[in-house]
Amino acid sequence: MSKLQLKKELAGMSPEQIIQVVLDAYSARKEIRDYFEFFLDPDVERLTERTLAIIDRELARGRYGRSGARITVVRRAIRDFAAFDPGAVYVRDIMLATLRRIIMRDRQVHFKDTMYKGFDKLVDDTIAYADAHALVDSTLSAITDLARDPDLATPSFRRRHLSRFI
Repeated sequence: MSKLQLKKELAGMSPEQIIQVVLDAYSARKEIRDYFEFFLDPDVERLTERTLAIIDRELARGRYGRSGARITVVRRAIRDFAAFDPGAVYVRDIMLATLRRIIMRDRQVHFKDTMYKGFDKLVDDTIAYADAHALVDSTLSAITDLARDPDLATPSFRRRHLSRFI
């Protein structure tokens, strides 16, 4: 069903029927309940903490020095955060925090090649998002700071993935 079809259907309903549809959706799906809770009480800090906890949990997957983290789960967490529309700065900050977490985790484990490729794509997506929302200067500065900090990443990680910012 498209938005136009939904709009037409809702236009033909009484206010009581619309309220009942919203309440049924609220009860039926956790994602809808989360959206309405954020809509009614937009606590960006709590949403940020919850999203970073999901990302941290995913990055902690693995054993014996090998990471089992999946970049698709990390990207989905960022996309879900952005779907709440907390503001461009908050979305960009989640992206930067995710980059920082991946860089820090690389000191402890070995990621699969897909994770490294996903990291490079996430860097590019962060810059593209920042550019689209007039945040590119501060974003490039933050990424450059990440790239230059010798305490964060291993030299090989910086050379392979962040050398364009050093």
